[in-house]
Amino acid sequence: MPALDLDLVPALERALDDEALVLHFQPEVDLASGAVVGMEALLRWQHPQRGLLWPADFLAVADGAGLLPRLGWWVLERCAAELESWRPLPPTVDGAPRQLWVNVAGSQLLEAGFVERVAGLVHDCALPPGVLGIEVTEEALTMGSRVAPAMLDALKEAGVALAIDDFGTWYSSLGTLGELPIEAVKLDHSFVRGVGSDLEGDSIVSSVIELAHAHGVRVVAEGVESWSEGARLCELGCDHALGYLFSGPQRAEQARLMLAHGTGWQGATRVPRPRDRRTLHPL
Repeated sequence: MPALDLDLVPALERALDDEALVLHFQPEVDLASGAVVGMEALLRWQHPQRGLLWPADFLAVADGAGLLPRLGWWVLERCAAELESWRPLPPTVDGAPRQLWVNVAGSQLLEAGFVERVAGLVHDCALPPGVLGIEVTEEALTMGSRVAPAMLDALKEAGVALAIDDFGTWYSSLGTLGELPIEAVKLDHSFVRGVGSDLEGDSIVSSVIELAHAHGVRVVAEGVESWSEGARLCELGCDHALGYLFSGPQRAEQARLMLAHGTGWQGATRVPRPRDRRTLHPL
């Protein structure tokens, strides 16, 4: 394991104080209708000397310095504020709420009073049920974690949607989905890579989709980059997807425009011809 860059610690503390952190948003697209139905929040740090840093550049440092809880709450509070700014947007075609998803570390879930504080955030911002979504890694729900189903039940009762992130990387049983208040699973991008060009990859993804749907759980494919991947996922019945095929992460203002007007996909029967493959931008 590489040594932590401890020189970043005081700069990260200042960034939290001076609002040098920023959220970018990547669209989640309904594969059947083409609608941009939500966003995933992605943390960035505009470092004064090193430029724009991604979480992999500083989260381990934040964890080692004990700053991860503060960082996690900063993200949750900014996401709640962003959802407030979505209120003037026109309603979706089917009336479903637009959702904003945020990754929460297993250690933060285990903080004393975490559920109560999230419930207070939802209440104070008057967020409709299910618009704020928390993603929990499959690892946090397995490998002896103390993240209990009762805690997830309490979060859902508080009006928070729940999803399992990086699904498939820890090979937990799909059968447990029926025991958890999970709304969606985020299919890890490593499984998406084989779709459309690999029969074995198609078979695995098809099985996940079929079993998840049997439990009433939506499947979201992550890291979709090619036309063939998007088309095949749509044919297999995958519900939603994120990836550079549709759009990369965007600043808040652009993300709101996408939610209001964006459609980055035309469904498996109306996708661009292979010679027209390109990153599809909804605007």
